[in-house]
Amino acid sequence: MSRKTFTVPTAQRPAAALSAAAGVGRFVAISGQTGSRNGETVVEGFEAQTRLALERLFAALTAAGASETDVVDVGVFLSRGDDFDEMNRIYREYFSEPYPARTTATVGLRPGVLFEVNAKAVLDDRPSDITG
Repeated sequence: MSRKTFTVPTAQRPAAALSAAAGVGRFVAISGQTGSRNGETVVEGFEAQTRLALERLFAALTAAGASETDVVDVGVFLSRGDDFDEMNRIYREYFSEPYPARTTATVGLRPGVLFEVNAKAVLDDRPSDITG
């Protein structure tokens, strides 16, 4: 099987050497998404950045033929540990039970970036491999 990549039609092409989403067989990985537009950080604050990043994550999932119920693992990166409770509240609006596995870490992100998220999905219920 060879790797397939997916682009989000409404998204700007990444400046970094990466694909918004890539998959092999029934496995799909979504690159880290932040709350930025056109390479510039959203200045509205943590909630706005979190919501935009999650919306971008879901757009990439859709481009790869996946949905929220296909997600098995999520990586969340916060620039400030104090934002954990607010992140968890917003996260529950986008993901439902049974929740995917998740790792949350406080890390150094690009200046101004407060939140980043990536995901892995398995297209279990599909009759064949992903197409792209």
